[in-house]
Amino acid sequence: MAVESPDSVDMLRELSQVAAHRGMGTTNERIAAEWLAAKLRAAGYEVAEQPFRTTRDNLYLLPLQVFVCAVAAIGLALSDAPWWLVVAILAYGIAMLLAEASGHTVDLTPMPRFTSRNVLTAPVRRADRTVFVTAHYDTQRGSFLFHPKFVDHLPLFFNVCYGSVLVAVAAVAANVARFAAAGYVLWAALILCACAGAVYLAAEITGRYTPGANDNGTGAALALWLACEYARRPGEFPADCDLRFLFTGSEEAGCRGMKAFLKSHSRQLNPRRVRFVNLDNLGTGRLTYLSGEGMLFYRRAGATLLRIARAMRESAARPVQEQPNLLLPTDALPPSALGFEAISFLGKDAAGRMGNYHWHTDTFANVDAAFLRFQQEFFVEFVKRAMAAEPPL
Repeated sequence: MAVESPDSVDMLRELSQVAAHRGMGTTNERIAAEWLAAKLRAAGYEVAEQPFRTTRDNLYLLPLQVFVCAVAAIGLALSDAPWWLVVAILAYGIAMLLAEASGHTVDLTPMPRFTSRNVLTAPVRRADRTVFVTAHYDTQRGSFLFHPKFVDHLPLFFNVCYGSVLVAVAAVAANVARFAAAGYVLWAALILCACAGAVYLAAEITGRYTPGANDNGTGAALALWLACEYARRPGEFPADCDLRFLFTGSEEAGCRGMKAFLKSHSRQLNPRRVRFVNLDNLGTGRLTYLSGEGMLFYRRAGATLLRIARAMRESAARPVQEQPNLLLPTDALPPSALGFEAISFLGKDAAGRMGNYHWHTDTFANVDAAFLRFQQEFFVEFVKRAMAAEPPL
């Protein structure tokens, strides 16, 4: 499979021109998937396209559903409805949130489904170990929540939202127990949850898809460049391990592409012999690897992959940093939840900000081309070390 390997910057430029956005479950996302599959086939790969059904806009609609359940439960409690009905409705809303945060493939949301797809290369060589390089190619809807003047306050906003759910639980519990002040707590919870839900509803209504050059055209372009390198020079990579490439759709809807892949493939994959290297938002800042994933359910990054990243950080030509988990999950969370070694790389500044994150300035012109080219060589070396490392005992 000897082919010339184009530059990742050129690949990103071309991907950015394929569609104005790559919104999850949209025609534009399908066009981008077909473009990726064509590029991989041109490099000599056998390619599988895995369609799956997905919701859209979970970043806004899933919290909105949770708050609708909370408001409905509190309203019923105030009207003296049966306690079991109140508890059931609130529990359903919380179960949706917990299922999403766990990283597992359970999906409880009743929202409509649309078709998305993963693009996956077939095995190139016979080997009992595999490293997957993964990158999502879909884009998110930008809303006022991600306005550059507000985005730094998102952690506080999310904590207030989590707190509102806890207040709703406490209010319903107080009402079931017939505490004297339960009515006041119910009204306070109702106001908090209604306001939080209204914010998410407004964000969903006013949001529109971003161009997604950084998030995550950069990860897709780098993964595609690595795929071309592996096809062009397979002999330079460790012979006792295979390297495969997975481009996921609908990651912005809650890692739906990665979950669909794992749901259909995890039984054929041995967690001790398969690793995942996830590339996401790699267009600005410093190269950053995450030491873990998940907010409500924390999953540590793979020990071997962390060790390699820390070793390479010391000798890298540009600054490389380690930071903890994000507020929102990446595609490394679902495999971590199933016991696979996984790690995510992102571009972040020293304060942990990602460039043009979920905002309409996320264009090709605002991506650091020199940073992308540095990462090409970094990830070639990282992947080779990940392939050469023996499985954990």
